[in-house]
Amino acid sequence: MIPLFEGFLTYGGISVREIESMAVGLYETLDETMICQSPQYIAYLVNALTSKGIPAVTPPGVLGAHVNAMKICEHIPQSQYPAGALAAAFYLVSGIRGMERGSISSQRDENGNETYADMELLRLAIPRRVFTLSQIKYVEDRMTWLYKNRLLIGGLKFVYEPPVLRFFMGGLEPVSKWAEKLMEEFKKDFGNSL
Repeated sequence: MIPLFEGFLTYGGISVREIESMAVGLYETLDETMICQSPQYIAYLVNALTSKGIPAVTPPGVLGAHVNAMKICEHIPQSQYPAGALAAAFYLVSGIRGMERGSISSQRDENGNETYADMELLRLAIPRRVFTLSQIKYVEDRMTWLYKNRLLIGGLKFVYEPPVLRFFMGGLEPVSKWAEKLMEEFKKDFGNSL
């Protein structure tokens, strides 16, 4: 069982199982039906959202769907990180983790001043072979509900901000009780379904 799970020193520290996984990955990267699934799902999601008036970056890309938080949360000042707030709100109402791509992801300048991003986006990554179409439709459904209730979303502030990688290691909290109000509205529509 050692060659299968751990490999021998002469194998370069790679187990047979890992080599087999790499081989499968190489075959799949050459299979057009396999590699086109993720871009098709992204296109479906972006087109579905934009058809409902939800601002998203178009044309759809191949790494993920990007929702325009600056337009969805235009009531939130950029100093309160609208993309981060949208990501937090989306997680609360869906259990789906998106990534803020905006001012939180930027570093402060050498004088400690905030450097605001040109765009505030919520990135919804859709890696290949991970999601089904029904899961993508769930994302669409939750974002549609959140868009209708977007005025309940409030801003965020840093409570811990490390000197580097603040988007990864920092801590944020709501600037008001908006998260509780959002969840109250969610429970009116869906009960305790999460």
